Amino acid sequence: MSPEMMVSLLLLVSLSVGHSSRPVVTFTPNSKRIFTTESLSMTCNVGPNVQEDQTYDWFKTGTHVHNGQNYTIESAEASDSGSYQCFSQHASDQQRLEVSNGWVILQAPNYVYEGDDLTLRCHHYPGYPAGQTRFYKDNRIIQNWSYDEFFHIAKLDVEMSGTYKCRKEVKHHLIYYKHGDEDSIFVRELFTTPTITVSPNPVRKEQKMTLKCQTSLHPPRPNTQLQFAFYREGQIVQEFSNNDTYEVFNVHSEDCGKYLCEVKTIDGKVEKKSAEQLIQIEDNTRN
Repeated sequence: MSPEMMVSLLLLVSLSVGHSSRPVVTFTPNSKRIFTTESLSMTCNVGPNVQEDQTYDWFKTGTHVHNGQNYTIESAEASDSGSYQCFSQHASDQQRLEVSNGWVILQAPNYVYEGDDLTLRCHHYPGYPAGQTRFYKDNRIIQNWSYDEFFHIAKLDVEMSGTYKCRKEVKHHLIYYKHGDEDSIFVRELFTTPTITVSPNPVRKEQKMTLKCQTSLHPPRPNTQLQFAFYREGQIVQEFSNNDTYEVFNVHSEDCGKYLCEVKTIDGKVEKKSAEQLIQIEDNTRN
């Protein structure tokens, strides 16, 4: 079987069992761009339930390149650029690595999510003196010339997506020249806007009513801890906890009203509320 057919078969098997079980590729350092001569390690993250005899296979643009959970590129060359994918029972998404022999690269993580703290680095080729750096977003200056090659953004939201660029002074041939690079950064949704469901529907007096707050985490962040709270007519009826369900065991007319739920991360950096849902309590003697 050719390498290309093998990759296609592995991906087909992975998709058939669902996205949530797929491994995730991470880079160390956490950047999709490096220079030639630099090194980078890749890890195939498969979650907490790892078997002792688990196997790992790495592919670069359809060609098998390595066995093992970690794959390290020492003293990278331009030919190491490509899309990397690991397989361990299931296939990961492809991660793009770019190896440059230019003067300046803007380093950013492969994936960023709302609530993350982001650090951009205007990195210049190793071994050359550097001067000042300037950063831009969508052609607007966000950090003027300074000797800090890093730009920090705290608590990202999806509106911070855009084209980021940097320019940097690098000394070669006895003169400081300005070189630049840019990258499109897409801030991904960490979890979906929650929805609230009720059962049974309709709800009748003296029945048990169950409300459930439903949301979905982005697949590469399956271990993010979420907390849930429930409100009725704007007043909290169940404080934040790990419980995504609110129950009333013997409903009465006063339990009717507009309900919503709220979901947040443990650190509170991302919070989202569902739309309100009007719940009416019907008389159980009604035909």
